[in-house]
Amino acid sequence: MRPVNLNSGSAVAVAVAVAVAVDVVVIVLAVAALSPIINAGAWPSGELSDPTSGKRGESVALSTTDHLHLDHSIMSASYARVKDVPNHPEIYLIDVRNPDELAATGSIPASLNIPLPELESALKSAAEDFAQKYGRAKPGNDAEIIFTCRSGRRAQQAAEIAKSAGFTNLSVYHGSWLEWAEKEGLPQ
Repeated sequence: MRPVNLNSGSAVAVAVAVAVAVDVVVIVLAVAALSPIINAGAWPSGELSDPTSGKRGESVALSTTDHLHLDHSIMSASYARVKDVPNHPEIYLIDVRNPDELAATGSIPASLNIPLPELESALKSAAEDFAQKYGRAKPGNDAEIIFTCRSGRRAQQAAEIAKSAGFTNLSVYHGSWLEWAEKEGLPQ
């Protein structure tokens, strides 16, 4: 092994390059960890909390497959936001579980059940057909829609289906029924 002469210009250049590379990696990791917080905008109430709190604005939505899914048009809705939906009739809370699941557990107040397999056709249906089948006016493309299911996985899929159908104001309640039931003391 040859000793390194620290007085040589090349050794200093290598040391500086390594230090800069390490700093860049640290910065990239820090930004990745903080990006949900940095990119999230607060609800009008001004509440501030974790990145899954349902803040408005560009955000990083956590997918249910434990990796970051960068989609700046699909936000995350918190338990508190979902609990407040009955006070906001303009918001659509769509539960994409199957009817037998709802019969077994119950549903979140003010939610509208549209099972995932029929979601795309429901969102693309005529307004009159939607209202007749689901008992509520069809949401406009810019209407606020929060999707929920049992654990968040189908809700994320539903938001992606809605986005591809032209809807733009979308959120996913990642805690979905499991979190709701736990916080409300209901069967899961």
